[in-house]
Amino acid sequence: MKRRPPQLAPHRLAVALLLPLAGYLLAHALVGSSATALLIITCGPAVWLLGSWVARRRLEPVAAVTLATTILAVVTYALTHGDPLALELRRGAVTAPMGLAALTSVVLRRPLLLLLAQQRAQASPEVAARLADPQRRRFLSGLTAIVGLFLAADGLTQFVLALTVPTGSFVAASTMARVTVLGVGLIATVWYIRDRQQQLRRPPQRPVAPDRDR
Repeated sequence: MKRRPPQLAPHRLAVALLLPLAGYLLAHALVGSSATALLIITCGPAVWLLGSWVARRRLEPVAAVTLATTILAVVTYALTHGDPLALELRRGAVTAPMGLAALTSVVLRRPLLLLLAQQRAQASPEVAARLADPQRRRFLSGLTAIVGLFLAADGLTQFVLALTVPTGSFVAASTMARVTVLGVGLIATVWYIRDRQQQLRRPPQRPVAPDRDR
C-alpha cells in the first residue's frame, strides 16, 4: 500500500481549512472592514503561488486554476467598487468545476483518475499490469465519482453561502461548511478505498460444480 501524499496529512488539511478563517479574523481586527479582510486573505495565497511559480518555473494545474480565479475575483472586486460578492464566490470556483469535471468523466465512462493512471501506466509496467484487472478499473471509476460528488457539493455550498450569508459572517460559515462537507467526503473516500482494497486482496472464489444425480 502506498503512503499517503504529504499534502493529505490530517494536520496539513486542518491547517489549509482553518487558516483562512484565522487570517480573516486577524485581518478584520487590524483593518476593521469585512470586505477588506476578505480581500487580504484572498490575495495572500495568490501572492504565494506567484512566488512559487517564479521560483520553480512550474505551476500545478490546481494551483493555476486557483491563481486564475483569484485574479478574476480581485479584478471584479475592483471593477464593482468593492463589492465582496466576487471574492466570496471564488471560494467555490475551484472545487465546483473540479467536481463537475470528475462526475462528467464518470458519466462519459472515461473517469479522470483512470485516465491519470493510464498515463502513469505508459511508463510503469507494474501500473499497467494492475490496470489490466477490471476490478481495479471499476475501483478508480468509483473513486472518481466519490471525489467528484463531494467536490461539487463543496462548491455548490460555497456558492449558496456567498449569495445568502452577510460578508461579516461568510468566512466563518463557509469554513464550517467546507470542514463538514470535505470531512465527510474524506471519511467516505477512506472507507471506500479500504473496503475495495480488502476485496482486491481476497482470492477469487472457484465456482462450485453442481451435483449430478446418477
